[in-house]
Amino acid sequence: MAIGRIRNYIITAIFITAAFAALRPQIAYLLYRRSGDYINSSLIADAARSYRKTLFFNGKDVDSRNWLAHCYKMLGYKDKAVAEYKTAIAQDPDNVTAYFDLGIIRRSEGDTGSARELFNKALNCGKSANITDEDYKFYTRSARHMLRIMDKYNEASGR
Repeated sequence: MAIGRIRNYIITAIFITAAFAALRPQIAYLLYRRSGDYINSSLIADAARSYRKTLFFNGKDVDSRNWLAHCYKMLGYKDKAVAEYKTAIAQDPDNVTAYFDLGIIRRSEGDTGSARELFNKALNCGKSANITDEDYKFYTRSARHMLRIMDKYNEASGR
């Protein structure tokens, strides 16, 4: 009798594991959508929590990682934001969003050398599959604009 019960537990565990593995992408997508709803409602801490859950189910989702980093930046956790952006860049070396946003963080910290380097990387990135054409144009144009602003500031201040 005990062997039959153990066999049933094992079969149930295998079934649950297989169902969980099959549903992972759908769960990640639903969590991603909910995270966006939180962002739209200005519930940034809830959005960050939901993006972390999304990444638990799909750790390769670069867009979720960029958004999580953005949430951290908005919440004042710059170190966590920087770590997430660096991970996003490691996952997608052409991640123009991460380069640009990381450049903004470095510029706000006064590290103009790193900011300039990151804006140049954003400007010279190839277009990743993880970004729309419209967003790619926005970030490259913004990186170019930030470099011009930094140059004008340096000229005005005599640096």
